Amino acid sequence: MLPNKNIQNLKPYMSIPHDIWNFENYDNVLKLDWNEATINPSPKVFEHIYQFLNSGKLNWYPNTKNIELLRALSLYTKQDSEDYIEIFGSSDVAHENIIDVFLEKNSIVCIISPTYDNFRARANGVGIKTINFMLDKNFELDFDELNNFLKQKKVDFLYICNPNNPTGVCYDNNKLEQLIVNNPKVMFLVDEAYYEFCKKSVQNLVKNCKNLIITRTFSKAFALASFRIGYVISHVDNIRSINKLRNSKNISMLSQIAALAALKDVEYVDKFVEQVATSRKLFLKDIKAFDIRACEQTEANFVLLSMKNMQEVINYLKQNKIFIRNYNHIIPGYCRITIGTVEQMRCLLDKLKEFYER
Repeated sequence: MLPNKNIQNLKPYMSIPHDIWNFENYDNVLKLDWNEATINPSPKVFEHIYQFLNSGKLNWYPNTKNIELLRALSLYTKQDSEDYIEIFGSSDVAHENIIDVFLEKNSIVCIISPTYDNFRARANGVGIKTINFMLDKNFELDFDELNNFLKQKKVDFLYICNPNNPTGVCYDNNKLEQLIVNNPKVMFLVDEAYYEFCKKSVQNLVKNCKNLIITRTFSKAFALASFRIGYVISHVDNIRSINKLRNSKNISMLSQIAALAALKDVEYVDKFVEQVATSRKLFLKDIKAFDIRACEQTEANFVLLSMKNMQEVINYLKQNKIFIRNYNHIIPGYCRITIGTVEQMRCLLDKLKEFYER
């Protein structure tokens, strides 16, 4: 039996080999390819995980309604109650649920592009066609043109990543809010995976705008990528609909404990975010010595770069246990580099200098 026609014709999401896991020794490996935090999570995470492992409750199914975690998230996101929040085993899983709940085969789905491609792949994989609204040559978004586009194409659903991945550009928050309010028949999915690095959000609209869903993750600033946990912020009615299909057993207890512990130490996250902002500024200044062009508007923990001999650079860095992301398949001639601490970025700069001075 063959896969269904949607899968046969699908352009797959282009992930990359995770070669880092093939090392026997992870010492001196600098992972700058998947935008995870480049440091370990808060010590509180380790403390709470150890406590749970010692409790001997690994044979139980996870908590299917973790009120403590939901309340912590409602406080963190400044919502009136936990009814505006739901937890998922990553924001990717949340996107899959949202597609299943809110989209029909004939839905007109618009994606602000170029961007994170997993949502497109999932929608196309279940037979839903998507159309792109392209950023301009400077990776900026023309909101007036977008507003007209939504009306002309009779768009039902819009996916926008803010800050955008892979550009790092954070769109004008007031204009985004106005777009959402002025288009009540369009469902907006705002992917705020990198919210902590820019602190700009449309979360204040959730209570009064039923046409808004926000997704976030603990994989970036909170340094919990291995745990795979994220969450949705939306109107209570949307959360009820989402829960009709959501499998509440699919968020491991270890993930829930790690997320709650991390929320108890937001100061730790904020300090890391400050480090990233400092090292990003220095890095953008220092790479000019190598004739490397960058998307300098980035407000996230990564930078989109264009450089000479890009694939040779990527290979050279890999030989030296430094991993960066080739984005040539989405934006020809560009790669993306995760921003870490000042010390980590100096290591990268040293290797770039070695390469260009050979």
